[in-house]
Amino acid sequence: MNFAKLHKEWISWRIFGCLLVMAFFSACATASSPTYVHPKYDFSLVKKVAVLPLENLSQEQQAGERVRKIVVSELLAAGILDVIEPAQVNRALNDQGIQSITSLSTKQMQDVGKTLGAQALILGSVDVYDRINIGGGSFAEVALTLRAVDIASGAVIWSISKSAGGTGVVGRLFGFGGDTMYEATQKAVNAAVRTLFQ
Repeated sequence: MNFAKLHKEWISWRIFGCLLVMAFFSACATASSPTYVHPKYDFSLVKKVAVLPLENLSQEQQAGERVRKIVVSELLAAGILDVIEPAQVNRALNDQGIQSITSLSTKQMQDVGKTLGAQALILGSVDVYDRINIGGGSFAEVALTLRAVDIASGAVIWSISKSAGGTGVVGRLFGFGGDTMYEATQKAVNAAVRTLFQ
């Protein structure tokens, strides 16, 4: 029996096992910045929200609407709030001649909110929505920023940034693994929305 060979194989398997564990934890993680929750706001007052079109800072033209749909789905799945149909939100914005979400005034937000019967608006941006190429593999990467604004006061009552996707150690070494764009987006949005209900 060749003990030197067995010992070398045993070390190789231990290293491989460690890499797999590291890859698992790095692949499952979602990166985030600190969450802001208004310390004095009574969130029980919010029964209905409207998700406005998200600002798209990525290179993918449809990223804003794709992420917006998932935000709406995740809010509905939480079963705590009513969420206004995005088409209805778009009509309200068009009726009031609002072209740019990024420059909304407090008065415009209040008008939109009152028209829709919402107590809060969800705004934000898609910061990254891309596939990165590493080691011969292609990996989804998504980053977003969301915030909720109280209709009555115009105050930001919740804000968070989340990212998901990328690749772990094994993916970087061998060029495989990682989430699809949809999976990465859903993970980032789910992680963000959960903090709204804590």
